[in-house]
Amino acid sequence: MRSLIRYVLCVLTLAACFSSSVVHSSERDQKITHVIVVWLNKPGDAVQRQKFLEVSRKLNNSPGIINRHVGVVKREGGHAVDTSYDVAVSVTLENQQAMDTYMNSPLHQQVIKKQLQPIVRKMITYNFSSQ
Repeated sequence: MRSLIRYVLCVLTLAACFSSSVVHSSERDQKITHVIVVWLNKPGDAVQRQKFLEVSRKLNNSPGIINRHVGVVKREGGHAVDTSYDVAVSVTLENQQAMDTYMNSPLHQQVIKKQLQPIVRKMITYNFSSQ
């Protein structure tokens, strides 16, 4: 009886180890959504907002992107809706490798550092994987 219990425990331990490695590898294959909420140097300024939208769209056709949306704050909403920001970006990518490639691409680096950062006061980023 004891050897049967040891055998079952051993099998369960091995199964747990195997399943955790499978989950880890599949996490790298899950779609990633990258959300950026932006406050501009001149809050509410239509010219600065339009510049952000136009420059940001240069990244729309980057490899690995499934969807990319750029838009302005919607001022209407309930009491729980944050309307303090100016623009937001949502990018859905194929997987973690696509996210890494996108973030490190020369075009992304150039657009962010040279064209967008000079007009951005604050930026908050949220990343999540699809389950």
